[in-house]
Amino acid sequence: MEILPPSFHRRVRYDRVYVADSPNGRGLFTSAALGSNRAVGRVYGQKKPSGWRSEYCMEFAGGALEPDPPYRFINHSCDPNCILIEWELSRGEETQRSNEPIYEMWLHTLRPVKKGEELTIDYGWEAEASIRCNCRSPKCRGWICRIDDLPRCLEMHKDDIPNGR
Repeated sequence: MEILPPSFHRRVRYDRVYVADSPNGRGLFTSAALGSNRAVGRVYGQKKPSGWRSEYCMEFAGGALEPDPPYRFINHSCDPNCILIEWELSRGEETQRSNEPIYEMWLHTLRPVKKGEELTIDYGWEAEASIRCNCRSPKCRGWICRIDDLPRCLEMHKDDIPNGR
């Protein structure tokens, strides 16, 4: 099934999530089983300029999004069950006030997710921003970085390899 913009999921109830303790501090969990390629909910927050950095910011619409709870608590996994998708939506002709597109950030599942399972994404940071990973996945790369940056990340951290990797 193709991932479609949220407006096409008219019968789906969004935001069946809650924040609770996880192995990595606080995490985002689902209160209902979710199918594959489904919208979980819209990520609201404050839009910030390009280059904005914080503990929670996400790249968004040519800048950054400082997400509001509960989505600010999405943790990283090297084998994630969700993905963040930035949708460019057009306004209906009757409500269009400008030619500016509307951008929304949504969390979507990549595979079926069980009720009570922690929702995770792959942060995909550049090697220069990499930190040790604690996702505990069998596919763990050891570092939170983009997959294509892993060789450079490992070289940068060759004297500080976690867990004997």
